[in-house]
Amino acid sequence: MEKIEISIIIPTYNRTELLIKTLLAINDQKYNMKTVEVIVIDDCSTISPENDLSYLKTKYALRFYREKKNIGQGQIRNRGIKMAQGRYIFFIGDDTVPKDNFIDEHMKLHNKIDGIAVLGQVLWAPELRNEFMNFIERIQFHYHTIKDKNNVKLHFYTSNISLEKRWFQFGEYSDKFRNYGLEDIELGYRLENNGLRVIYTPKAIVYHFHSYSFEQFCLRMRNVGKSAVIFAKLHPELKRKYLLPCHSLINFGSLILSRKIFKYINRKMYWYSSFVNHYLSGIEEEIKNSKGKTHKNYK
Repeated sequence: MEKIEISIIIPTYNRTELLIKTLLAINDQKYNMKTVEVIVIDDCSTISPENDLSYLKTKYALRFYREKKNIGQGQIRNRGIKMAQGRYIFFIGDDTVPKDNFIDEHMKLHNKIDGIAVLGQVLWAPELRNEFMNFIERIQFHYHTIKDKNNVKLHFYTSNISLEKRWFQFGEYSDKFRNYGLEDIELGYRLENNGLRVIYTPKAIVYHFHSYSFEQFCLRMRNVGKSAVIFAKLHPELKRKYLLPCHSLINFGSLILSRKIFKYINRKMYWYSSFVNHYLSGIEEEIKNSKGKTHKNYK
């Protein structure tokens, strides 16, 4: 039996069908899969996927664990890191289906450059694409803002990233985040401050099978706004980036432009303004709910 080189960690929650699609895509990788393990950790789904997974025949070692209570994606990944046997840790989601060259593209860079993280590209699954999904793609994943592909900052997306396990001696996912969003960026920021260099390769692609409605994406942005406050508490030097200077003025503008009448004048402006408005509302809500903090502390 060959030594495990790569550990792919996948948190899952109530997505058995998509999870199986992802696991089968990993099975089709153009790589020596005898050196790969996949660690699936179920975050206390309504119905455990364990029985369905037992029928899969994989070229890699498939390990399944189930939590007794819901603990969230970040803490699930912390569990997976501790369990991992491989030198390299890969993070993807249970709804991010990799192309067959996914592992190979990551490892080309790892074998060439020591001690880096490799950031791949996440794209919507082609069958999910429409005007709205195309519009929010650049909002959810900011690849277009990367200034240097060989030294990427604040783009630590755990839907498609890999790095050596040894980096986690400098930290793990924070347990401060209660909502979806920014917990991976925050971990990446700490690792970058400890010397990790992130390299972006758009050739390592996973297809994201997660469709959003307008209302669902607004809720997502509200939760990211809540997480932004937690991020700013942990890293005050980035407060202006995530809490936005003069956000009262921005909030007023976004509130006006997110009125439904603007949907018929400029649909994309209406969408974007609504997302900004919900993001700022999430910030306001989290600040009010933060014990010992007042609104003025975040101005």
